[in-house]
Amino acid sequence: MEIYRNPQTKKKAEQPHAVYNSRLKLIAGAVIWALALAFFGALTYRSLGETGAMAFFGFVTLAAGWMFFNCVKGLGSLDKPALLIGRDGIRFNDGVLIAWDEMKENLYVDQSYMGIPILKMVQIKTTLAKPKVKKQRVSALAIDSDEYLALCDNYSQGVIPATTR
Repeated sequence: MEIYRNPQTKKKAEQPHAVYNSRLKLIAGAVIWALALAFFGALTYRSLGETGAMAFFGFVTLAAGWMFFNCVKGLGSLDKPALLIGRDGIRFNDGVLIAWDEMKENLYVDQSYMGIPILKMVQIKTTLAKPKVKKQRVSALAIDSDEYLALCDNYSQGVIPATTR
């Protein structure tokens, strides 16, 4: 049974669904990594005489700096969708489009250790020669795995989602 929709709502629902990064998640990540950067930077400075400890803390400081940079870089591109899910397939932020019939496997990987999130990633295995596997980190997406997989199911089966954000 088809649900009645006015033409404007139906036209909007047929458009690809843009999935953006969450501003709140990126700001929280930037604050956390800035604090980690300051803390491990101070530990690196305090261990200047001890080579092993200084190397370890220096490495952790560089890693925290890299994560801070990634959060700030993400804040600069909030107006561009991270993923575009539509009837033709999934378009990634680097412009790669993978059609539904070219996908062998579509996974939303969500790994955590003792409740601490470690990795969130979309991984698509394709039948194409290149790329065989397409991966994108999605730690800061404004949707969770259930919403992502529901959108993929709806669009891949040709069902127009009832609601769009």
